[in-house]
Amino acid sequence: MLETVVKCPKTSPDPGNGDGRRPLDGIVPVHHMEPSDTVPRHHSWSAMVRKYLSSFLNPTDFYAAQRPVLRVSFLAGMTPFTVVKGPTELMMLRCTPFGYINSSLHAILFCSCYVNALLKGETITRFFFRTDISTLGDVLQFTIGLTALAMTFFCSIFQRNKLINAFHALASIDRRFKEIGMETNYKSTLHYNLLVMCTKVIISSLYLLLCLAVFISSSTYPNLATWMAFLMPYFMMSMVVVVFLCFVNQTKHRFHLLNKVLKHLRQAVLEKRISPQRRLSYWHAIKIQRPLGIASVYSNNDKTMPDVVSTVADIQDALCEACSYAEDYFTIQMLTIVTIVFVIVVFNAYYVLDALIGSTSQDTPFSKGQFAVFFLGQATVYGFGVFNIVYGSSSLVRENDNIGINVHKLLNVAAGTDSELAAKLMQLSLQMVHRKVRFSACGLFSLDFTLIFTPLCISKSTLKCLPASGYFF
Repeated sequence: MLETVVKCPKTSPDPGNGDGRRPLDGIVPVHHMEPSDTVPRHHSWSAMVRKYLSSFLNPTDFYAAQRPVLRVSFLAGMTPFTVVKGPTELMMLRCTPFGYINSSLHAILFCSCYVNALLKGETITRFFFRTDISTLGDVLQFTIGLTALAMTFFCSIFQRNKLINAFHALASIDRRFKEIGMETNYKSTLHYNLLVMCTKVIISSLYLLLCLAVFISSSTYPNLATWMAFLMPYFMMSMVVVVFLCFVNQTKHRFHLLNKVLKHLRQAVLEKRISPQRRLSYWHAIKIQRPLGIASVYSNNDKTMPDVVSTVADIQDALCEACSYAEDYFTIQMLTIVTIVFVIVVFNAYYVLDALIGSTSQDTPFSKGQFAVFFLGQATVYGFGVFNIVYGSSSLVRENDNIGINVHKLLNVAAGTDSELAAKLMQLSLQMVHRKVRFSACGLFSLDFTLIFTPLCISKSTLKCLPASGYFF
């Protein structure tokens, strides 16, 4: 409590003031004020906002860095769990009743829009032209899209534990890294996640504006259910891609740290093999090459080189286990995405060629340029999503393969000098043979760069067969 006083002029005694006198020293107590009364309310709100932003932009654990992505996917109905604060002030994942209800409502809403558009025969493609091949394309896209939505929400609810286990494994691995002096930069993790989300928002907004511009310029206005049935597969795919890329980036970063550890070990072994006279200059040369912000693997004096290699083997095995959980969770969703993109690429290529060369598009309010812009834009945004998946998966597999290369480089310099270290390296090398990282679409397609050429080759063959079938032109 703060007692506030004010000065007042001296006065004569006052009989009606209890003891009949007023203080003559000129000091009169006025009232008691709480500390919060002395600070404007808007200052306290600004301080709270600054504190929240500071804690948000400077995460201290794994789940705090993943909070933006997981909360957005939670609100979008893609995952029934979100990031919350635990009893120890650390972040954790928790499934909530709202998450289950939200996912179910999203699934019902999207499926209702699909069924309504299909029963009424109102599809975006039919506003451009109506042919047998366009009808076939609409039926295929609606069937695949409806199945994709159902399977995506099915996986989000009934396969949730696999994704939770994958994230939990990554959080546990960070504690093992601290045993060998390596720290994970959660701030850069948060920045990457925000960058991926912002990029997807910008691309989705541009795609939506492109679609609206084409239809508004032609004075054509589909209803809301038709638009939702057309756009929902892309928005669903974008959210799945964001979650997948964030997981892949986290795993890739930890494989990268393992490669750093093995490189440090190799440098230390090479240092032991040179003479003491040259050791100081050599150590100065390799010290400059070490990355800034990463502690030495020998910051813990209790850890010997064989112990460090054993820890590396445990971490690599745990990372492969996390990737196995993620592969089981995403495999059905990846198959639906690949199937949707394949159908869109094949039929959009036909639509564009028919519009530019054929005569079907002459009876529609859309020009040939609008045909090409609309359908090529749709194929581009879907193809870009598949490219993100392929690039992220391939870079993760390549980073894991680099561990085997660094293990053999270290084994070559350690052979004959440290038998215990060589034995641990041989065990790790054998583990690398059996513990592979692989992502696929239900085992039908590997998520690598060969996936990009497969739909293109099939599309080329399909377009060659269409004229012989009487569908083309």
